[in-house]
Amino acid sequence: MSFGGGRGRGRGYGGRGGGGRGRGGGGGPSDGSQPRLKLCRDFASTGNCRHGDRCNFSHAIKIHASVEASDKNPDFKPSYHSRGYQGQSNKKQKDKHKVTSVAVWETNGAIKLFTGSHDGKWRLWNAAPAANGNGATLTKEFEHFVGGPVDTVRMASHYFFCGFEASPTEAPDAKAGMVHGWNLNAASDPPLELWMGPMAKYAGSGRIKSLWAAPDGRVWSGGSDGCIRQWAFNPTGGPGGKGGFALVRHMCGHLGAVAGLALIGTHLWSGGADGTVRLWNIESGEVAHVIAAAKKDAAQSNPAPAAGHAGAVTGLLSFDNPSDGSSFAITSSLDETVKVWNATNGECVASEKHGQGVTSIALTKDLKGNALLLCGLFYGDIMVRGTVSNPPLVLLMKISHQFLGVGHELGPVNDIQPGPHNTFYAVADDGKLTVWQITGEFGCDIFRGGR
Repeated sequence: MSFGGGRGRGRGYGGRGGGGRGRGGGGGPSDGSQPRLKLCRDFASTGNCRHGDRCNFSHAIKIHASVEASDKNPDFKPSYHSRGYQGQSNKKQKDKHKVTSVAVWETNGAIKLFTGSHDGKWRLWNAAPAANGNGATLTKEFEHFVGGPVDTVRMASHYFFCGFEASPTEAPDAKAGMVHGWNLNAASDPPLELWMGPMAKYAGSGRIKSLWAAPDGRVWSGGSDGCIRQWAFNPTGGPGGKGGFALVRHMCGHLGAVAGLALIGTHLWSGGADGTVRLWNIESGEVAHVIAAAKKDAAQSNPAPAAGHAGAVTGLLSFDNPSDGSSFAITSSLDETVKVWNATNGECVASEKHGQGVTSIALTKDLKGNALLLCGLFYGDIMVRGTVSNPPLVLLMKISHQFLGVGHELGPVNDIQPGPHNTFYAVADDGKLTVWQITGEFGCDIFRGGR
C-alpha cells in the first residue's frame, strides 16, 4: 500500500521527534513518549560494535541489506518538499518510483521476496546469506512489467497476487484496477486474472489498494472506489473455461479507498480512507458493524482514545492473544495512532500516538516468541511496540535513518512484512527495500501472559 508522498525532514504537522545522541539512535516521537531502548548505531548498521556487551545502547536489531527496488521516475521534479533534513538534498532517493508493497515467499528452504512499484513492475528477489556469513544479500532474480503502477502484492499458499492499474482491452484510453495471480508451482503458466465479468475484464473500476486471501481459495480485493469484491476459485470459472477466480459479490460502503482487509472469525474487517472500520458478514456480504470515524477538529482539541480514527486508515491486522485465545484487530491511521479493537464487540482497548502518520503495520516476534508490533511511519521511521504488554502497545524502540544512518531516508514506509528467523522487510517512497533482523532482547518483563 502507498499513502501519499513523503515530505522532507522538517518541522510542522507530523514533524520528527528528537532524542538520541552519539552512537545511540532513535529518539521518541513529538508527543513526548520515549522508547525504552535506544539502538546502537554501529551494531544496527554493521552488525558489530567494538564495545560488545559493555555498550550502553541496544543490540536488538540490525540491518542486513538495502537495495534500490524501483526504476528512476522520469517525471521527477525537484521542489521545496523534496529537500531533506536540514536542507540536504534527497533527490537521489526521491527521483525513484515509490515501492508500495512487499511479500515473503518461503520455498525449498530459501527466502524469496516480491516487491511492487509504481514503475509498473513487480520484482522477485533472493534473500541469501552473505558469503562471509555476516548478514544477507539481496539478488534480483526476475522482474515483470504489468502495464501500470503496482499498488499491492500478496502471497497466499503457492499463489502470488499482484494488484495494479492498467487499461482494459475494451477501453484502451481508460484505467481500471487489475488483479493477476500466478501459480508458483507452475510459474510458466499465464497468470489467472480476476474479472468482474466476460465483458468487464478487470477487477474494479478503481485501483486495487488491498488484498486478502483465505486458504480455501476465497480472495477479497479493496478498491480506491470504496468497494470490496469477493472472489472464489473455480476450476472451470476462468477465461476459456479454465481454472480461475469468479466474482461472488460486491460489498460497498466505504467513502474512499479500502486500505486494509483482514478476516477475523466470521467477519471481514476493512479500513478505509474515510476513517471508518467496517465489519462484514462473510456469508451474506452485509455490514454487521461500523466503527465510525472521529471528527478531525474535535479529535485534535479533545482526543478520545476510545473513539474511531480521525484520519485515513492505512493498515489492518488480526491478532490472537496467546495467553487466552481472545481475538483483536489492530488498525493504523494517518491520524498518528494505532488502535487495538476487541474483535468480539468492537470496543477499543488500546490506542497510542506516534507523532507522525502511521502508514503500515506488521506483527513479528522477539527471540522468546513474544509478539511485537512494527509500525512504519510517514517520514520513513519504524517503531517497535509490544502487543500483549504492560502497558499495552509499549514503545520499545525507534529505527530512524536520521540517527542511525541506515534505513529509509524518506517515507512513507508503505509496507512491512515479517519473515522467518526474526527477520522483517520494509519498502518506502524512497524506492528502497530493506531487510532487518531482531537479534537481541527488548526487556521481556513488560510482557504478560503466555506465548
